[in-house]
Amino acid sequence: SQSSYSTAAGNELLPMAGSRRGPGMAELFARRQKDRRSITPDQALAHMCKVMMGTGMLSLPLAFKHSGLWMGMFLLPILCAICIYCTRQLVFAQHYIGYVKSQQKMDYANVMRAAVELGPVWIREKGYLFKQIVNINMFIAQLGFCAVYFVFMADNLKQFFDQTSSIHISQAGWIGLLLIPILALCTIRELKALAPLAALANVVYIVAVCIVLHQLFSDLQPSSSLPAMGRWEDLPLFFGTVMFAFEGVAVVLPIENEMDEPIHFITANGVLNTSCFLVLILYSTVGFFGYLRFGDGVLDTITLNLPQTNFYQTIKVMFVSCVMVSYPLQFYVPMERIEKWIHRKIVPARQEFLIYFVRFSLVIISCLVAELIPHLALFISLVGSIASTSLTLVFPPLIELLCYYSRGQLTYRIWARNIILLCIAVLGFATGTYASLKDIIKAFGQS
Repeated sequence: SQSSYSTAAGNELLPMAGSRRGPGMAELFARRQKDRRSITPDQALAHMCKVMMGTGMLSLPLAFKHSGLWMGMFLLPILCAICIYCTRQLVFAQHYIGYVKSQQKMDYANVMRAAVELGPVWIREKGYLFKQIVNINMFIAQLGFCAVYFVFMADNLKQFFDQTSSIHISQAGWIGLLLIPILALCTIRELKALAPLAALANVVYIVAVCIVLHQLFSDLQPSSSLPAMGRWEDLPLFFGTVMFAFEGVAVVLPIENEMDEPIHFITANGVLNTSCFLVLILYSTVGFFGYLRFGDGVLDTITLNLPQTNFYQTIKVMFVSCVMVSYPLQFYVPMERIEKWIHRKIVPARQEFLIYFVRFSLVIISCLVAELIPHLALFISLVGSIASTSLTLVFPPLIELLCYYSRGQLTYRIWARNIILLCIAVLGFATGTYASLKDIIKAFGQS
């Protein structure tokens, strides 16, 4: 994951390229002072892969059912490329704004606020409003991810113990029991401390995925037996599930900000591109062959389709342990914002108590939300369509337009590409949200 670059050609990597007037890569991505929180490119790569290899990936066979076998293989790389590009827009905007403001580290919400304040006169006073809009979306996304993790772990543990023992606990009961280890994990407050767990979880996860893939390849249906393209009305559910699967955008800046050499995050062979490329290969394989193996009988998450043998039931426990480690990584983002507010507004003597009080309260809230979810797949699609789409596809193009405006380089070409991205985002947001809510209401009516 460690990459090299040359300053002379560095601007060619910039989404905001097209003029040599601005700062180059050496100025934008200057080395940060190393401290106890600093992480290496390899640790950053482990974090990026871990946050994207979560429950969303295991629901991709169902997404392929919504899209059709070959339409899914066509659309998945396109959506991945768009997500990568928009994420790069966000990273470069952060460093451009940080260069202008002489600030090396910024979170997503403050990048949006600063971009608005650098924009046209009529919008500059709305910076705080846009910051809070990003924060709200961030909280919805991250707590939504955390709630989905609870449901995923509970579904798999319930099936495991139902099949291998005389212990029969309801899904709601398992969600409540999982609250104890999750609360313990969320006492860890630094990414550096989570890095060894994330690395170990990645190894376990890859082993479990390889075993699942071996099972998928063992008895494949002929591709001609499955529809190449699904129903048009189901494509929004595919979009929402895929957007949920690429759930790492909110964690991108916190991870990148902890690197003392941020240039290794953004170069062509750096952390971002490498992690997304590896994850895309895995997503395509799981989605395509998962649907090819189980066909229309594929369930909300592919682990529930595994054979009812002790060996494959153990694989489910491996997935549960990996997803459990992902919880504090997703939880890190909203808590980072809250802790900064506490350090600014609360007297030092009360800060520690309040930080842990809020941490435990948010974990309990995500647990309670999980208790209300009727179906895992529908909630995944809803969270992906609303929060993930906003954070990944809506805000970065807006931020880039504002940055270009501040540089006096807002050309028709830049307008065109960002308006296209925004149209894709709005279409996916509207149709995905409508389809997910419609099916969730229907599911409540049947329960």
